[in-house]
Amino acid sequence: MTRTNAPVLFPPFLVATDGSPSAFLAQKLLVMIAHSTQGQQNGNGRSLVTVLSVQPRRSSRSRRLTPMPLSPQPSLSNAALSTDATQEPVSTSAHAPSEPTATTASTPNADDLTRTMEALPTTVPFTVQVRQGRPAIEILNCARAMQAGLIAVGSRGTTNMRGRLMGSVSTVIARYAPCSVLVFRGAVMPPEAEPNLHHLLLIVNDSPATQQAIEATRQLIPAGVRYLTILYTQHPLNADYLFGPFATPTPSWQFNQSLQDAQKERSEEVLAHAKAAFSASDLEIHTLRQIGDPGPLICQTAQQQQVDLIVLGGNAMQSWLRLPSGEGLFPLQSFRRSKPLSKQPTDAESTKQPPALRNARLSAAEDYTLHHAPCPVLLCRSTQA
Repeated sequence: MTRTNAPVLFPPFLVATDGSPSAFLAQKLLVMIAHSTQGQQNGNGRSLVTVLSVQPRRSSRSRRLTPMPLSPQPSLSNAALSTDATQEPVSTSAHAPSEPTATTASTPNADDLTRTMEALPTTVPFTVQVRQGRPAIEILNCARAMQAGLIAVGSRGTTNMRGRLMGSVSTVIARYAPCSVLVFRGAVMPPEAEPNLHHLLLIVNDSPATQQAIEATRQLIPAGVRYLTILYTQHPLNADYLFGPFATPTPSWQFNQSLQDAQKERSEEVLAHAKAAFSASDLEIHTLRQIGDPGPLICQTAQQQQVDLIVLGGNAMQSWLRLPSGEGLFPLQSFRRSKPLSKQPTDAESTKQPPALRNARLSAAEDYTLHHAPCPVLLCRSTQA
């Protein structure tokens, strides 16, 4: 693993909020990270942080099913209607009926976002945006348009059947984001609490994404990091998995022991390389090597060590999300095709119609950590193709 000089976390940063406590804490943590990396702005004139709020669009079906009010409502003049439409063009969606798991009525507007940012103790250049549509798609499109280096979202911890089958907004962002993602788990701490980055848990393994996690951790040191725990997880050695249940002869004890020694030697090399990357810092560093299922081991270690943030490397972005010319990304319009293509589409149709999004899966360790971690999770992802 060679060290790269390109920063993993770079401005502009994007934080998406829906007014929930977890989103507010994610906003606080992102501002802290942005403040520590404020010198990387390089005078490009862009705002360091963009705060985004997405208000769900009211569908035509919901408008047809909405019952008419029984009592007469006070009428508004045409002048008042035109004034409201000019000041807040997306405010009409706030009256749409909300789902049982959503709180569309509390979705913050532009003024709310501005007041929240100005109330934070740390001041960084910021802009606010209010969009209308599907939250996950609008967040991803905004990140692609502004070429964000980090997306921060809150997680409500959806555990019902609908959340398990369809996935939450934070899970969709983690799957399809072209950059690193910071997910703040809900119900971890009260909204009035101040998150910190005193103790980090760095996950390392044999994948190339480990170097991205190391570089991101190095960037977070100015944010107040004091303690660093480096964890190497590996699956237990299973002879039946390696040789099959019908393989003969049965592997000897010496052969199994040699494989275990080779795995231990490799893990010690990775841990030593990761620890050497922080030799110039004044951190208190501890290394751990655990054998078992990586996902539960990561969450258990984070709970035992009482860490403030889990940093792990994510898989590189899929090349099929990029345009054939190599310039930019496909705009995310929908997770399913709105109109089926003809059996033999023309060249113009195939050019205009973006491909339907495939199921970009997270690894088992990433998915488990994002859903069960006792603290925020930073999924580091390279922006290179």
